[in-house]
Amino acid sequence: MKAIKIGHDSFLKKDVIKISYSPEELPKAQLFNSEDVIIGNPSSNIAIGFVYIWKTDTAPEGIREIFQKISNYAAMTGFWRTTNGARYVFSNILGNPNINKLVLLVFNARDNGHLLVEALSNFWKNGCDENGIIINSKSPNPKFEQVPLDALERLRKQADLLVVRNLSESDYEKIEKIMKALIQEPENSIPAENFPDAELISEVIKNSLLYDDGARFKEPYSIDLLKSAKHVVYEEKDLIASIGCSIQAMSLDDALPQLAAFIAKNGSTLTDQRGITILECRSFSITILNALEKLPEGFSKEYMKRYVDEFLNGLDANLDFAYNYHNRIFRKWGNQFEKVRELLRKHPNTRRAMISLWDPENDLGNENAPCLDFIWAVVRNNKLEFHPVYRSHHLATITKDGKLMIGEGAFVPNLYAIASMQEKMAKELGIERGPLVLTDFSGHLYVSNI
Repeated sequence: MKAIKIGHDSFLKKDVIKISYSPEELPKAQLFNSEDVIIGNPSSNIAIGFVYIWKTDTAPEGIREIFQKISNYAAMTGFWRTTNGARYVFSNILGNPNINKLVLLVFNARDNGHLLVEALSNFWKNGCDENGIIINSKSPNPKFEQVPLDALERLRKQADLLVVRNLSESDYEKIEKIMKALIQEPENSIPAENFPDAELISEVIKNSLLYDDGARFKEPYSIDLLKSAKHVVYEEKDLIASIGCSIQAMSLDDALPQLAAFIAKNGSTLTDQRGITILECRSFSITILNALEKLPEGFSKEYMKRYVDEFLNGLDANLDFAYNYHNRIFRKWGNQFEKVRELLRKHPNTRRAMISLWDPENDLGNENAPCLDFIWAVVRNNKLEFHPVYRSHHLATITKDGKLMIGEGAFVPNLYAIASMQEKMAKELGIERGPLVLTDFSGHLYVSNI
């Protein structure tokens, strides 16, 4: 790595230099998500940030096209959402002294919900206080985590901030003109005022001219983001058995006696608001590898068939119930089953496929609020998993001396019906049904006086 003189800056009265890198000396990129960043020419003086304002995970196609094309002018180009992302942006800028301009491109809006532009503008204008808080910023997180104060001071001297607002997908030529201005020699500089929506904020350039004044430092400033990372080792601990424990079973026939024995042994005793004595485990979970394989004794196939039919297809219209699961899944807020299925078909790796049964407007004061509240559907290893969540779940009934009552409890019919819906969705997606993972906020056994 060496500094090479390429010209003279008559405005700043200094030589213009560039840092030349051999292949093994190229700045090492520190990235959070490489899909959102393009690493370009290390000799470029520009880093470009597309301020993320879109509600979707992926920016519109027209923006992605601009992103690809404009990256040819930059040392790095990336999508940027929050001040937390500054640790990656700043570490890469400081690691390459050739970068003397950070350009923020803001499309359709003045800023995003995290007030990223506001935070960066205030930082370049006012700096940070002794605690690293950006002076005068109203951002929800007015701090650049993991970036030392001396690094922040160096950054404001090494690079200027250029904010370009009110852009649209048809503004590529306007953006390109700005980039071409930024890479010009001092004698070909262009006033920032030539671009009405552009604001230059600089500790160094006082004449508001856009040009490349070269590397302002001859050595990179290294921020090792791995330095604060620590190896973690799992340590066995004595846990509270009635809170946050989990078991695994092959089938419902295998699961029922296991969960009954576990909660009978570890659950805490409670008399509920109806005067019923229960044994309860909170945030209890059980994984069932094949919930349709074998039914426990006391639960007939005929009963299960009818229960599943009502769950998937709806109840007799003449029956009067405060709510039913079919209505909340398939009708009340539209057909959530179909919406989730199509989301998984389009994005099999999504984490957002959620069926919700809880009505926040009415259920808090409802004495007949549903016990089943959410089902998270997820495809992993080309298998469809269902993760149902119950706020309250009568799993089974036991006697005072710990004997399991046959054919009681909502666990078996509930899980068999959910697994049947899981099987239906898996077939329609053309994949296998995977595990069913139940979480019960209050997973409990009724204690019978028999």
